[in-house]
Amino acid sequence: MARYRVWAWGIIIYFLSVGLAGSAQMELFKTELLQGGSWWIRAEKITYDAPTHTYTAQSRVDIRQGDRRLTADWVQVNAATKIARMRGNVVLVLGEDIFSGQEGEFNLATRTGEMKGARLFLQRNHFQVKSSLIRKTGENTYYAENSTVTTCDADQPVWSFSARQLHVVLEGYSTSQNTVLKLAGLPVLYFPYAILPVQTERQSGLLLPQYGQHRAGGTVVEVPFYWAINNQSDLTLYQTILTNRGYMQGGEYRRRGREDAAFTIRGFTLSDGSGEAPVNHRYWVAGMTNQPLGDGWQFRGTLDRVSDINYLKDFNFGYMGLNRFSRELLGDFGRNLEQEDVNFRVSTGLLAKNFSWANLTGFSRYYQRLNPLDPRAVHRLPELALSTLQLPLGNLPLRVGVDSSYTHFYQEHGLAGHRLDLHPQAALEVQPLPSVSLNGRIGFRETLFVVDESTPTSPQDTYQSRQLFDAKVALASSWARDYGRDDGSGDFYRHILRPEITYWNIPRFDPARFPDFDPFDIGWVVRANRNLPVRSGDDPIGGVNALTYGFSNHLLRRSLNPQGQAVVADKLWFRLSQSAFFNTTSLGLDGTPQYHHRFSDILGEIEYYPFRRVVAGLDLGTSTYKEGFNRTNLKLSFLDQQRQHLLNVGFLYIKDYAKQINVSAYLNLFRSAKTWVTYSNTFETNNKLERQYGLVFQRQCWGLVLSYTDRPDDQRIGVSLFIPGIGERFRKGPGHFSEEKGKGE
Repeated sequence: MARYRVWAWGIIIYFLSVGLAGSAQMELFKTELLQGGSWWIRAEKITYDAPTHTYTAQSRVDIRQGDRRLTADWVQVNAATKIARMRGNVVLVLGEDIFSGQEGEFNLATRTGEMKGARLFLQRNHFQVKSSLIRKTGENTYYAENSTVTTCDADQPVWSFSARQLHVVLEGYSTSQNTVLKLAGLPVLYFPYAILPVQTERQSGLLLPQYGQHRAGGTVVEVPFYWAINNQSDLTLYQTILTNRGYMQGGEYRRRGREDAAFTIRGFTLSDGSGEAPVNHRYWVAGMTNQPLGDGWQFRGTLDRVSDINYLKDFNFGYMGLNRFSRELLGDFGRNLEQEDVNFRVSTGLLAKNFSWANLTGFSRYYQRLNPLDPRAVHRLPELALSTLQLPLGNLPLRVGVDSSYTHFYQEHGLAGHRLDLHPQAALEVQPLPSVSLNGRIGFRETLFVVDESTPTSPQDTYQSRQLFDAKVALASSWARDYGRDDGSGDFYRHILRPEITYWNIPRFDPARFPDFDPFDIGWVVRANRNLPVRSGDDPIGGVNALTYGFSNHLLRRSLNPQGQAVVADKLWFRLSQSAFFNTTSLGLDGTPQYHHRFSDILGEIEYYPFRRVVAGLDLGTSTYKEGFNRTNLKLSFLDQQRQHLLNVGFLYIKDYAKQINVSAYLNLFRSAKTWVTYSNTFETNNKLERQYGLVFQRQCWGLVLSYTDRPDDQRIGVSLFIPGIGERFRKGPGHFSEEKGKGE
């Protein structure tokens, strides 16, 4: 009996000292609380040696803690030191990042260690480090010796940096000493000290430079530096060298705040040494702001000042160009700047609030006249406007409202004064018959002028007034019919026909009797549009006595998407209209009479959507007086899968005024090559306005952009390099304050 007890105790001691072979899974360090939770180990064979307190795992070893995972062919873990020694196909997965090598050590408590024959891969920006030795020195830091850095996947990368010593900080930067840039494996540049971004969000650093050759500017090199000040603001400094003009320095500050508050301003300055500029010191300052002020008040401001009339034309390219900046402002603020060929730069300020019954707006507009031969623009400093909603009048089918405004017009030299405008209106909307609507409007407009300073050509009376009546009556109907709906498939067409007739009556007046503070005080018709019908959306101020009639057709298609949801798409829209005038002249913008026929051109407007990615449009105006076609505006667009413009063709013809074609194309030639072309030509003078050609080569880890611009006054060649995963991380927009963050500050 005693002998059996000895054998039993021997077996127990053996298993305690050696462990259990073939255990599927077990928890390490059960009695200890480690940061990040418990570590679990799984392998085909696990043994435990009690005297040395070590676990030895072999074959398909898998050690896990949360989203951290360590795999290898062989692992030995010391329970006392928490250090795991690993050999054979070692892979440490940390979230989306991978740290791998042939052998190494890893401290499961501090989550630090080192790997030989190692590779570090950061998924979000495809950042890769290959090294003979990589140490994980902290939660987000690494150190590497004799390393190679790239974002390319190939064994022989297109570009890479080789460094003797490399320090990597996740969501920060990698810094290295004695660094060599290699292209296709060949060394091309040496850097005693280099910095590369590792962040996956916006970050400070040099933007990729741009290189160009211009006929007027010479060789152009742009090297911007981007500073991410904090989560809500950033600053970009633009350093530009133009060999024929000098050195240009620029800067752009952006800030985003709470409740969609936003502010952007940029400025450039240059001492032009070309001898061809109107002035030697050239500059441009522009920006916008949107700022909620609380209690429903909103402020919007725009600044646009430039040194001379040619500045925006001479420097409309690269990072500092007007077109590029204006597109960014349109996306951020919902409005853009005047185009480069406009000789008046406009700065504005607007303060507004919407009430339940009206809108109150304060507004200022300041013009910078660039061409001294142009007439002086009259500034609005300030303008106040109050517009009420159309409010019901008792139980009657009438609604009343008032549009009112006060404007102070100012010039340093020339016409200046005040204008007060009151425009009460009464509107009627009834339905006399089924599917027939009758809308009417009648108003009285009283305008008072006070002249502070007159000119020899303006009226000399200090106080002047103008009274105008206006009336508009519209009779319209709408009929709809469905085609293909009877089969119950949910896929059918709907055709809507809307005939309409409208009468306008706004008495004319003598514009020479009143100060021309505002062009729209003295007229409303552009000379090139004198024979167009009066349409909804026009806002004539006087001299209109016309009957407009026509009809529109709208064809819609209703279908079901794969999820069974109804989708309605436009297929065809067509409108035909004409006006019959009871007078022979309209008021032009310059105050002079613009003669027109008793019957306007017949205007046809078509928008056609034959396919999801094709849009066609045509405006066609033809005279009934044997004059033929007076105007044509043809538009044709082909779209890509994201319904972005792939090919646009436009042709504009206005008899005796314009004959111009515009073409823009953006095509994917191959998987790694894209091209774009823009072309504008006016046939009135047979001048090519502008031509642009571009070619983009894009591979997995690099890209090259080549561009050529041919303008009447300049030819430009541009070259820029971009690196996905590095260059594109710069220059992201700052974020807005969240409400939660704002409350905690």
